[in-house]
Amino acid sequence: MTNSTGAHEEVETLRTIVSSISTSARSPEEDLRDLNNFGINWYITEEGTLMIRYWQVAAGGFVSPERAATIRSNVPFPEQIDELDWLSKNFQTIRNRYAGQWIALYANRIVAASPNLPDLMNQVVEFDRPFVTFIPPGPLVWTSTYAGQNF
Repeated sequence: MTNSTGAHEEVETLRTIVSSISTSARSPEEDLRDLNNFGINWYITEEGTLMIRYWQVAAGGFVSPERAATIRSNVPFPEQIDELDWLSKNFQTIRNRYAGQWIALYANRIVAASPNLPDLMNQVVEFDRPFVTFIPPGPLVWTSTYAGQNF
């Protein structure tokens, strides 16, 4: 991770793209299609949370768990499915403690945390492919109205 500035800029660019997608009067599937068109990898957790490339949490409660099951049945699962689902299920507790920090998960537990990615990577050298993500400090907001329902 020699270029943390570049990675940070790319994450910010992805957040800008995701936040710029018009979500009024659109279904979540249309928004996901737009993410695909932008080349942004995404995943819907069991809880219905939208995760985007670098597996940043983009929108808690993006869809209902029932709708998440339908969407998930139509897409391939990412390699880190267990970590993504564990993170989603425990997100509020994790966010309360690690907001604004990078975290590393291994075997469904947080093994390291740091406000900067290079420091975190130095902390996890002994782990084989830990799951690394940034925990946003602010609220997760994604408002979408479709057929009179908020998602």
